[in-house]
Amino acid sequence: MIWPFSRTPRDLSTLPPLTEEESEWAVALIEYDEKPTIIRRNQSAKKWSGHKELPVRLGFAIPLQKPIEGGLPDPEENEVLDSIEDQIIDTLASKTVGIYALAITNGEMKEFIFYIPENVDIKSIHEHLQKQITSHEVQCLAEMDPSWNIYKQFKI
Repeated sequence: MIWPFSRTPRDLSTLPPLTEEESEWAVALIEYDEKPTIIRRNQSAKKWSGHKELPVRLGFAIPLQKPIEGGLPDPEENEVLDSIEDQIIDTLASKTVGIYALAITNGEMKEFIFYIPENVDIKSIHEHLQKQITSHEVQCLAEMDPSWNIYKQFKI
């Protein structure tokens, strides 16, 4: 008997929408780069980790207006960041499929990390968000990460 070492990858048409609220999230307060950092990790994303059609790691970093060295965002600014997170998710959901994998928060910024397919017009998404979000700077970085190394780095 031959054991099937590979299986057919999940079809992206079965991917839950980015706006899915039923995802299972884990939260941890860790020390990262010698700073207190809150990690929110989408545990439901594990089953999609490393999917060949979701090789691009797309991150949106939002620098805090009131950075707190060695701390975390104050509650007022965190409320604004929550609204920005919703805007980012809604914009991405209207442009592509993907997985919202991580949110990383420290006293200097909050970053939202997604895994998406190749050939998505990231530049236009970023430009749209920069116009839509006027309270904070929106930084964007996309890199190939087919093994989902950043996601796997933060095990909670």
